Amino acid sequence: MALELNYSTLAGQESMLRDSVRCKAFQQAITAAVTPGCTVLDIGAGTGILSLFAAQAGAGHVYAVEQTQIVDVARRIIATNGFSDRITVIQGDITKVELPEKVDVIVSEWLGSYAVDENLLPVVVQARERWLKPGGRMIPGSVKVWMSLAFDEFLQQEVDFWRSEPYGLDLELISQNAARRMDCFCNHINQKHLLCEPQLMWNIDCQNCPLELVVQPWNFRSQFMAEREGEFNVLAAWFQANLFDEIGVTNGPSDPDTHWGRQIFPVGKNLFLKSGSEVEVDFTHEPRGTGESRALWSIKQDDYHFNSEGTTLLVDK
Repeated sequence: MALELNYSTLAGQESMLRDSVRCKAFQQAITAAVTPGCTVLDIGAGTGILSLFAAQAGAGHVYAVEQTQIVDVARRIIATNGFSDRITVIQGDITKVELPEKVDVIVSEWLGSYAVDENLLPVVVQARERWLKPGGRMIPGSVKVWMSLAFDEFLQQEVDFWRSEPYGLDLELISQNAARRMDCFCNHINQKHLLCEPQLMWNIDCQNCPLELVVQPWNFRSQFMAEREGEFNVLAAWFQANLFDEIGVTNGPSDPDTHWGRQIFPVGKNLFLKSGSEVEVDFTHEPRGTGESRALWSIKQDDYHFNSEGTTLLVDK
């Protein structure tokens, strides 16, 4: 019988499975954290790849919890690899699912381009409070989020096209929209595009952070100082995750490309800075429903002020 799948969901899973930086880092961390015979909870298991890593590492039993119909694929892959006796796939909401026991390790790839944007951390923390044994281990264990001023060449090319009066028409209105458009998965932003030293936005302790903290808005306000003369047109944000025992993964601008890329927040136009010039940045991440959040940001540089109107992020993961 043919297997009916939500193609978009499967395509999203495929992009993550093809990300060898991501998968190898989690495999290494799981292998280090999982001891023979221990129990593991995989939250948002998808196709079951992290559950399989845990079984390969010697877990006595793994509970793979996933809400979507991709569980049909997970069950087939798990069976094909001979781990059906040690991995139980459960379709359901982790905040409502009942497990037969508490676990030694919780693993969840809840990360977005700037870590918290997919708003999956709250459900992971709820599961930690319910199902992790005292002294149990979390993967990731901690996550840092960074931001810098950057110049996005692709964004500039798009703005330049609309301003060039293509087809002999004035399309300035579209160029203004393009200059404000938020984007992510931007692996083209790298170290050479940064105009200043990155600053730490948040340091998240996944092992201990309380639920009441992670459901509140995340705020960041700081002054950035240009280290060299140049232009910027976006804020760029990324994360650095310590998965377990100094085994990490990052989507930073100096590191290998990943499916996450960097998250880009446009500032409305190109701004030229002299070395030592300062830019005031105010950023708020507002959690909404699971898989949904809202970002608001503003900048001040001399007499230029920019305020976003808020961009809602919807994630199918």
